[in-house]
Amino acid sequence: MGPAHMFSSRIRPVVLFQKFFTDDVYESIVFQTNLYAEQSNAEGWTALDKKELKAFLGIIIIMGYNILPSIDLYWSSDPGFIVDEIAEIMTIKRFKKILQYFHLNDNLGQPANITDKLYKLRPLLDSINQVCLTNAKASSTQSIDESMILFKGRSSMKQYMPLKPIKRGYKVWCRCDSYTGYLYEFYLYTGKLETGTEEGLGYKVVKTLTEKLIDKALEEYHIIVTFDNFFCDYNLLQYLYENGIYSTGTVRRHRKNLPKLVKQKLKLAKGQYKWIVKGNVAFIVWQDSKEVLLLTNAFHPKVDKTTIMRTQKDGSKMAIECPLAVKEYTKRMGGVDRFDQIKSTYSVGRRSKKWWLRIFYFLLDTSITNAFLLYCQNENVTKLSNLEFRVSVARGLISGYSSRKRRSGPANYVCKRKAVLSENRQKVLHVIAEEIRYTNVGDHMPVELPSYKRCRMCSTKIKDKRSKIMCKKCGVPLCITPCFSAFHKKS
Repeated sequence: MGPAHMFSSRIRPVVLFQKFFTDDVYESIVFQTNLYAEQSNAEGWTALDKKELKAFLGIIIIMGYNILPSIDLYWSSDPGFIVDEIAEIMTIKRFKKILQYFHLNDNLGQPANITDKLYKLRPLLDSINQVCLTNAKASSTQSIDESMILFKGRSSMKQYMPLKPIKRGYKVWCRCDSYTGYLYEFYLYTGKLETGTEEGLGYKVVKTLTEKLIDKALEEYHIIVTFDNFFCDYNLLQYLYENGIYSTGTVRRHRKNLPKLVKQKLKLAKGQYKWIVKGNVAFIVWQDSKEVLLLTNAFHPKVDKTTIMRTQKDGSKMAIECPLAVKEYTKRMGGVDRFDQIKSTYSVGRRSKKWWLRIFYFLLDTSITNAFLLYCQNENVTKLSNLEFRVSVARGLISGYSSRKRRSGPANYVCKRKAVLSENRQKVLHVIAEEIRYTNVGDHMPVELPSYKRCRMCSTKIKDKRSKIMCKKCGVPLCITPCFSAFHKKS
């Protein structure tokens, strides 16, 4: 069961994105940014409004998929670097001014006796976490793992993870859908609460991230949660079982309450395994290329068996026996990695002197990624790639906004071709982006062409209709009536 379809088949990507970045979020950021500029006695500051904030975020998203070495190059006079779509929205001076005073919470409002390392981000963190939960129905199979936010500066929250692609940065505990990668819940690790070794951290993380699943698991349907050996121990799986949540995880040999079977030197052939059950939890030792140790409260190793294919030295495939728990663990464990893969492809993250901006970029990326994953669940929409979805979100946020005089004509938007049926014949259209076709419709003026061209709306192979009138903004020939008006209306 994947995330719920919570939108109509004709919804625009930017509208779906704004289910995560809600009006309350925009209003809060606008208020806090203007407040911080006032508190800082900013010279030459013009009050930020909601439209300009959306355009600012649109620019940041564009910078994520149109990468240049420095921000200044997007406004460069060198035609090899300048990005007109960005440069025509606002000046670089205004962009840097907004970035300088960009703020999410009031510095003066922090209580003196409460130490919250994430105070600067707290309103947005709580908001995004809440809407991630409410915008999709919890699926029946989920995985828990850590994600990393790249950061190389100084911070007491920075972690070093040598086996991760991102080795230094902020650690985020995530609970994601096993198959789609949709992020349901997360929280940032702010460091050890006390000095010395932090005992039971993995147990606490899983317990915290599954609290909101307990009622659903007991009342609605079975939920299986999968995690790796950092989190897994006997007490955790017993706790989850008692609260109606099934789970499977690899386990480290030195964990407490494991059977004596762990300490025995077993000489098993490939595909052989041994198991033992204690309470509601089964411990499994299975021999693959290496020894695999698992705990599960979802599958019984005596009953739940299967086979998997393994490549031999001569290149042939051979089926070997395997506990079902091992195969299901492998299939269900990749949810957080899937989320990271989609999020990082066109990530908006950039270097900054402000430590918390990296986390803000993560929240922005999370909102876009979750919106994209929800969009992909709908079978009634024209499928967009991750890149096309981000382009649509960015242009939808900008929505024709400009605080400066335009220096050139309208952008030539790159769009897919779309095949439609007309009078039993297939007709290929060059689709005009909705951000151009339906925005500021009053700006779409008819102009005369030097020669007749086929009308985009009504001309077919059977019935050729031509016109000397073209929409100046869309750049398509149209009959003056009724096609010109119909083309710019959403049916």
